[in-house]
Amino acid sequence: MGPSNRARAAALVAICTLVLIGCGSTEVPAPRPNVLLLVVDTLRADRLDAEHMPQLAAFADEGLRFVHAQSPRAKTTPAVASLFTGLYPPQHGVRDLTVPLPASHPTLAERLSDAGYATAAIVGNFVMVRRRSALDRGFDLWVEDLPQSTGVPPSAVPQRTAESLTDGALAALGLRAGPAADGAGPSEALDRGDQPWFLYLHYMDPHGAYEPPADFPPRAGAPDMVPTLSAIPRTELHRPRVATYNVPESARTMDGGFDAAAVRALYDAEVRFVDAQLGRLFEELRTAGMLEDTLVVVTADHGESLGEHLYWFEHGLYAYEATCRVPLVVRFPGAWPERPAGITRASDVSLADVAPTLLELLDLPPLPPAWGDAPTGQSCAANWLAGEAGDHPVFSDKSDGADLDGAIQIKAVRFRTMKLIRRFTYLRGADGPELRVLSDELYDLGSDPDETVNRIDDPALAGWRERLTLDLVRYFAADADLPAVAASIRAQREELRSGAADDVRHLQALGYW
Repeated sequence: MGPSNRARAAALVAICTLVLIGCGSTEVPAPRPNVLLLVVDTLRADRLDAEHMPQLAAFADEGLRFVHAQSPRAKTTPAVASLFTGLYPPQHGVRDLTVPLPASHPTLAERLSDAGYATAAIVGNFVMVRRRSALDRGFDLWVEDLPQSTGVPPSAVPQRTAESLTDGALAALGLRAGPAADGAGPSEALDRGDQPWFLYLHYMDPHGAYEPPADFPPRAGAPDMVPTLSAIPRTELHRPRVATYNVPESARTMDGGFDAAAVRALYDAEVRFVDAQLGRLFEELRTAGMLEDTLVVVTADHGESLGEHLYWFEHGLYAYEATCRVPLVVRFPGAWPERPAGITRASDVSLADVAPTLLELLDLPPLPPAWGDAPTGQSCAANWLAGEAGDHPVFSDKSDGADLDGAIQIKAVRFRTMKLIRRFTYLRGADGPELRVLSDELYDLGSDPDETVNRIDDPALAGWRERLTLDLVRYFAADADLPAVAASIRAQREELRSGAADDVRHLQALGYW
């Protein structure tokens, strides 16, 4: 960073400090703490318990656990872009796995780097590679060397196991010998000096194909047989869909059905494996004396549908809780004043809120807001620290931004216990895209957490329907430049198809294309 940028950053820090002091912000321990941001790909929120994830559940008891955290989109790079920028997908522009983050949007890593943090990331998901995602901005060290996994296709997609990724993290922090990642040179370790560090780790394992290590076998249970999908009647809103690449031969029946319980057991075994590695990471940091100097955030990019709404073993098609609700755990450093611990928060929070909140907690300049009146991520620092009311609407969506001619799009808003989901499409008109609403769904998640009873026509909830519809109208405002967005995404896809056959094959194998 040049002298002028340093001066500008210093001025911003000074201004922000004065503003926050004036607002009564909690004093930040000096020196600033390290920051550890952990994302577990495809981890359902309901797996954060002592049965499935005993290590993370115990760790959550040392800090905050949020039970209503939401992903803005159940796809990796759009969700992580929101995590890094504090913006929703229509604002940051990463609407599709083939679209990189525009350089115009600063990231959490850039803010921390400007503040003197040594920054590093180790990612285990193929779609996160820098040439496709541009999510590496602000990181001094970005490790994405992804060895071919063993097994038969589609598991031959490059990805790093949780054990390997944890080894790399410990090496990057100087807590074990060896490179920061398989195949990386010894120089690829984080040069920390006396600086605080920011480390981002992206674990891949719960994502399909579900192939747990041999020492984490699936736990057999009562079968849950699903007939061939053609025998399952479709509903008004859903038709049966299954990601067959996640169903091993051992779980299939001769007539084309499958044992859903056996496949869920494989997913859960992957979850137990990554939990064990998280526990190992936490213990190593604790033993080294680093944990008490580190602000830790653990979350997921999205969840996974394991049969809800006739959708088996995938994500990204809908905006229901199974795929959009994610775990969120925050543990504060030991020196933090009035450090919250053993607390569960039921307030609404989005992945888009994480970066703004961390920056306020660290007394650093905020990220720029979104343009116009469209909703954006908010700082929840007061809620995280003191439990002050922090409820605000949070949004999720599903979009094929490249197709404006009849493709089904989804936008959802959640506020407190209520959730509105709108399905719609854009049709080409003489004056530009015309929005056509296909259906609305309204759920009271307090009494119906699985979203099984659509109460859109319930007169007792008319006020909620109107309130949430107005929130969605604000969210739609971010779609103002749809034709240009669609053209850009189509161009990105064509470039990918023509220039990187392996990338296309890997995306298809992961169920992304």
